[in-house]
Amino acid sequence: MGNIAGKLENLERENANGEKFKVSNFSLVSKDDDGNKIYTNCSAYGDKTKDIENLKQGDFVKIFGQVKTSIDNNGKEHKNVRILSSKLLKSKEQVKRVKIKIKSPY
Repeated sequence: MGNIAGKLENLERENANGEKFKVSNFSLVSKDDDGNKIYTNCSAYGDKTKDIENLKQGDFVKIFGQVKTSIDNNGKEHKNVRILSSKLLKSKEQVKRVKIKIKSPY
């Protein structure tokens, strides 16, 4: 679970057989137990992109998928999740309204 960081990238690709398919890529930001931000790259393919195409930066989502972890030449760990399912929990607009209500004591 986390918020979408940055813009979603919705693409149409072609496989080796010449068949076209859709891909949606985005980063999800969440916090670990110590409050540090964690960024996770996420990708959805084919019909899984339908639930993601209209999401926006700041939307709070829950995703389920296969995690692939790799380590770059500098020793930094990178995670990518191939999305199997996703759910919008709160839109950016809903999150803003909640924050405004919390800040105002009156």
